[in-house]
Amino acid sequence: MPKSAGTVRSLLCTLVSFLLSLCLALTVLCLTLSATALNPAFAVRVLARSQFSTALCEELREEFVSYGNACNIDESFFDGVFASVITPARVTADASDVVRAFYAGSVERDPAAAETLENELFARLQTYAEQQGFALDETVNENLRTIAAELCALYEAYAAIFSASHFAAASRLLAQYRPYALYAAGALALLSGVCCVLLRLFFHKAEDWRRFFIYALSGAALMLAAAPGAALALGAADRVNISLLSLYDFVTRFLNTTLLAVLLSALLPAAGAALAALRRRAVSGGEKTA
Repeated sequence: MPKSAGTVRSLLCTLVSFLLSLCLALTVLCLTLSATALNPAFAVRVLARSQFSTALCEELREEFVSYGNACNIDESFFDGVFASVITPARVTADASDVVRAFYAGSVERDPAAAETLENELFARLQTYAEQQGFALDETVNENLRTIAAELCALYEAYAAIFSASHFAAASRLLAQYRPYALYAAGALALLSGVCCVLLRLFFHKAEDWRRFFIYALSGAALMLAAAPGAALALGAADRVNISLLSLYDFVTRFLNTTLLAVLLSALLPAAGAALAALRRRAVSGGEKTA
């Protein structure tokens, strides 16, 4: 083969190898994100393992006590509320429902859940009022109902993570386009297959075409590992500007876990590159021996 033809072929194979590397990296990335950041089950698991519920109960208790002081409600009353009514388990369950609804395209919480909490708080307030010597007439009950509604609204503002209005559009977009990550992974996998066929057709010797496969797999591993590795090393996720400790812990854990998953996904093409290199060496050694 003329030298110029061999040079052109090498250039074409290099371009195809780069395209294969890019397609492989994006395929793995789409699959990884579908299993992590775009998966409500993943978000719920992160929420349950974070300090979100415990920290939120502490933050809520401070708010409740502050509100109770204005209503002449003793701080000891809220000890019982946070021991048996608003518990970390309840906060986790309610926040998990909010997360699932967000991924499904809604930021609205079930009104029945809020009504149940309000009734529980109202019953507690009635018991407390009787202990303080108040007769539960219509006026007292109306006041207690107002206090219970205010406390419930305060709880909803904290536990409903995505209650802010700007989250509504984000929720709809997420629900609409989340499945496309898998579609993109399928299309990219198909394009990767085409690149593999092209590289295979360019060379007759396995030693030659496997070399470009090794390049592609190594490049894909590097692409997948570079950005999340740098972000984790620099602690980029830990610098999010969130004042609430509960939400901060959840968000940073969510981001760091996702980055770690993407970083670990680089092991797939890296392992493929290692296997291809070993196979290429074995074939090359066999041919030399023969």
